[in-house]
Amino acid sequence: MHDLAAPPEDARTQAARDADAELLRRFLLGRDVACPGCGYNLRDLTGHICPECGQDIVLHLQLAEPRQAALLTGLIGLAAGVGLNGLLVIYYLIVLLFMRFGSPDRKFLVTILVGLAVHGVAMAAWLRFWRRIRLMPPRARWALAVACCVMPLVDIVIFSVSIR
Repeated sequence: MHDLAAPPEDARTQAARDADAELLRRFLLGRDVACPGCGYNLRDLTGHICPECGQDIVLHLQLAEPRQAALLTGLIGLAAGVGLNGLLVIYYLIVLLFMRFGSPDRKFLVTILVGLAVHGVAMAAWLRFWRRIRLMPPRARWALAVACCVMPLVDIVIFSVSIR
């Protein structure tokens, strides 16, 4: 059964938009705030559209310090793997081009290139899905972060075994 006194959904939605626009206007009154899109100063803006770039401006809540420790931990672990393998590729090239005591083993090169590719793809995926990972439950976030830190350690073991 519908409440006859309640306004239609469109009227409520418009009233909410008007209230949001008024809050935005009051927030910007006498305050220097840069447009997040173009950097234009929105001081004393009366509407909800940036006059410089034409983007819709909304006032919203966000965490002052979003919990990103697990995200950064995972990124550091993956970056360590990329860095380790990248340095080993550089080492291989230096030995190949400048050293006169023979060429390095091809198995060495294959191992470090595979490690570089695996860590590089994992790091790209980590960055691509950063927001989705941040919204995961804390245990799942930390499990992924630990896996990212274990990956370079596994890579070192594989590398050590393969060069024998």
